[in-house]
Amino acid sequence: MSEFVPTPPILTYIFDIVNGRVVKEGDEQYRWVLITANNEKIYKMRISGTIVGKYYSMKTDDKKAFATLTLDDGTETIRVKGWEETAEALNRFFEGGEIEIIGKPRLSENEIYVLPEDFLKIEDYNKELYLRTKKIKRYVKKNLVIPSEEKVEQASFLVEKAMVWEIITNSEEGVELDLLIEETKLEKATIESVIHDLLNNGDIYEPTALKFKKI
Repeated sequence: MSEFVPTPPILTYIFDIVNGRVVKEGDEQYRWVLITANNEKIYKMRISGTIVGKYYSMKTDDKKAFATLTLDDGTETIRVKGWEETAEALNRFFEGGEIEIIGKPRLSENEIYVLPEDFLKIEDYNKELYLRTKKIKRYVKKNLVIPSEEKVEQASFLVEKAMVWEIITNSEEGVELDLLIEETKLEKATIESVIHDLLNNGDIYEPTALKFKKI
């Protein structure tokens, strides 16, 4: 009997997962495989998003500890399920937080969910930008369809945003607009668009006119 070859986790939009299908591959020995909405075959996925729902059930004499986190990445939502030690670990996360999950696809009563192998709280804004940019670039490179429901910024804007963010975060006193233009070599309109986005998200503020500082 041949052994299954381990595969690396694939960055995937949740829309692609929940609109795909999960099947068993193999006979006596099998593993679950996801056929995404883009017709990719994925054995292990890497997703990230905001926790918009949480459930936890304590262990009892006749029931294992159980927890779920519902993740939203802007395209769709999916549940991450864990039992016993994994349930205890998932229960440490809170609604509203950002999280990265590496896990395998599973199917239960027509619901596709993620069985997690590893999870990490996203606290660094640059990490969030990195994951989103890398995912977009992977889809573009492989000519995959990015879900139309996705309220996602274009990869170029994310890169520009990361450039501006890095300069601002590395300054203790704040950075003036002219200096951002000079250091990034970006168009003024592009910088203003990025600044507007960062201000709206509450990541930066304007201590004085046309000068920006991390909150």
